[in-house]
Amino acid sequence: MRKTLALGVLGGLLISAVSFGGPLLLCDYRSPQTDLTDMHLGFSYRYFDDPATVETDVSSGRLALTLSRLVDAPQMGYTLAGSAEFALADLKPKSGLGQASGTLRFYMGEELPYFAFGGLETSVATTAEGPQIGLEVRTGLGYGRFSDVTPLAKAVTIGEALLDLDAIPEPLADDVLLAVAAEIGRRVEYETIDDLVAAVEGVIEGASGVELDAWSILAIEETILAAGDERYCGWAVQAGVGYELVDPYGGEQDFVVAASADAAVAPEPGSQLLLHASFSGPFDIVEENTLSVSASYDVAVNETASLIAGYTLQRVKPAGEEATDSQSAAIEVAFDVGGADVAIQLAVTKSADATDWTKEVVVSAAMDLF
Repeated sequence: MRKTLALGVLGGLLISAVSFGGPLLLCDYRSPQTDLTDMHLGFSYRYFDDPATVETDVSSGRLALTLSRLVDAPQMGYTLAGSAEFALADLKPKSGLGQASGTLRFYMGEELPYFAFGGLETSVATTAEGPQIGLEVRTGLGYGRFSDVTPLAKAVTIGEALLDLDAIPEPLADDVLLAVAAEIGRRVEYETIDDLVAAVEGVIEGASGVELDAWSILAIEETILAAGDERYCGWAVQAGVGYELVDPYGGEQDFVVAASADAAVAPEPGSQLLLHASFSGPFDIVEENTLSVSASYDVAVNETASLIAGYTLQRVKPAGEEATDSQSAAIEVAFDVGGADVAIQLAVTKSADATDWTKEVVVSAAMDLF
């Protein structure tokens, strides 16, 4: 019964199909306040020692951590996002790549998407000369909002579950799904979960003209209580000026111009795509700049398996020098085994001073921290 569902919007290019009489999209739901947190830890290691050789043949692995937190209220909001990946050799970090950002948004009206912002952007990459660290403080203007669409996602999940149980004769209409989502969105107003389930049951029975049995009511309760299926959609772009607290090229601190974009998209039920991009540099930005890009995609294959993919790029262009880039990408198929994810994983990494990609295929273990 537990499925993750989401549908989102990327940039301003995806317009609600409902406006044109199309099917209901999850992004048609507007939450009065959004507060979502996600954190994922992944670890893999391979050790192989052939007694016929003098040294250990293989002793390498990968440690990856991603964190995101989104808060969006009528007057203000903030976004925290970060990712870090370390290549391990003999259980010690050999190289690493990480980036993090934090943005505080002040909206110019409760219903307006325009905002002023302040924030931090940092990046770290290892090179042959040592770590390459950049840290900037930024301020400026932006456009966009995010919304927690989990209530409507749960409503859609409930509708599909009731169809699978033959509890209702036909799919729930869009207005019924929105009514169910409205009740789930008011969860904090109900004294007990039983009261909320009864309210949802009443909406569905009144619309479908059937009486739900015990199995159907249990399916509704399980879906409402399910954790880890939070979804959101939306986008925001922002631009402004900043100041280097730490110069990634080891030079003097300077003022910079900067732009960044964030987007949350779920192309189909059960999947979530998150994107972040940042570009900054001094006023001669063509000659000297830093580009950071990260993307993650999570799709539920079935009730116990999911596919997780991630990509990170950090490109640094010093003045008068060639640009260098660090990249990492990983794909894993995870199976839920007693709360932990057992995964088959493919990972490729390329540090700034490497001439080729490091490739790794392992069986790994991963766990959602919360």
